Amino acid sequence: MKKFLISAEELVTVLCLMIYSGTPLVPFITNGFTIKEADNTIGRLLVIFTYIFSLSLMTLRWKKVIYVLSKEKLIWLLLGVCALSSFWSLDSDTTIRRVFGLAGTMLFGLYFASRYTLKEQLKLCAYMLGISAVMCFLFALLIPKYGIAGGIETGAWRGIYPQKNVLGRKFVLAGAVFFFFAMTNRENRWVSWLGYASSGLLVLLSKSATSLFNFIIITTAFLIYYRILRLKYKVMIPVVTLMTTVGIALYTLLVSQAETILGTVGKDTTLTGRAELWPAVLDMIAKRPWLGYGYGAFWDNSSESSLVLQTVQWNAPNAHNGFLDLWLGLGLVGVLIFTIGFVINLLRAIYLIRWNEIENLWLLVFFTYTILSNLTETTLLEQNSLDWILYVSAIISSKLSTHAKAEPERIDYVLR
Repeated sequence: MKKFLISAEELVTVLCLMIYSGTPLVPFITNGFTIKEADNTIGRLLVIFTYIFSLSLMTLRWKKVIYVLSKEKLIWLLLGVCALSSFWSLDSDTTIRRVFGLAGTMLFGLYFASRYTLKEQLKLCAYMLGISAVMCFLFALLIPKYGIAGGIETGAWRGIYPQKNVLGRKFVLAGAVFFFFAMTNRENRWVSWLGYASSGLLVLLSKSATSLFNFIIITTAFLIYYRILRLKYKVMIPVVTLMTTVGIALYTLLVSQAETILGTVGKDTTLTGRAELWPAVLDMIAKRPWLGYGYGAFWDNSSESSLVLQTVQWNAPNAHNGFLDLWLGLGLVGVLIFTIGFVINLLRAIYLIRWNEIENLWLLVFFTYTILSNLTETTLLEQNSLDWILYVSAIISSKLSTHAKAEPERIDYVLR
């Protein structure tokens, strides 16, 4: 009976992860993604189900949850700032509603980290992403009106997702997960390589140049981290310095030759309008630099966002940059809280890898993915987002790993 309940919980957890990532039901219940998210009643009910599921199971394990909750404070401080921003928000009702969604999302991340080890979390994510990959192929091949985009994106695969860039971003993450297992786990390694290859193929078929670029960077970064961070400090520091210098040089070359390089993949130097969007967003940030416009309120039909849209002449749903959207919503205060927490957890990840805990290499890879995905899209502090769930669970898991070394008997007692 106990094994059945554990298996049932894992199955429902995979289902919840798929709800946050995007289920095969979405194209049907949104009539091919033509119904707005706010009008998608079934979608909202599915998300509410995940909140109830995680909250119910955390209640059953409340001692364990409280212990885990107490080990990471900055992430909850960030949630508190989101809630407080309703007092100066452009639309306090929208901010409050979205803060509730963000809180539910983060609670699921807390449940995920308190219930499963980091390796178990990745295994459940791999199951979910593997199912999603199969469904994307089936939709594109059998139901192309849903699985393949039309209009200006004709021929680009989107699978079970609303847009090609969403498909690309999901399978950059999937590629990172499968590559991690292929490199660190000998059991059923061929399955991991198959998942990695399928993820790469879906990124290619999405025709998302940014996702393809990120896919290559994430794979390269994993190999670099795997080799360099296990070296002795006398060797590691010069190598890291050299790699940083080479990275800066390559970035400078990319910028100076942007027109030629982007032209080869059918892109222009405006990065599909982002180069015009970002200066307009920065102008709005300059008007409220310290506290911002309130969490989730700026782009919700406000007069301020209308000024940006008039400037860029296209219907931008957000700043297409997670760091700029964070600044818009919470101001410099929110940016500083997030940055301090991110740097602390980045250093903690390096520390854990140095202790020969290879599974913590995922933390560094995921933090790299977080930075890359938020340079041209927005996933930071996003409600009902798989990326934000994994960020919350990753930093909590890293904190637990650190405390496990400092107080092994205590943490073993609490987490049993």
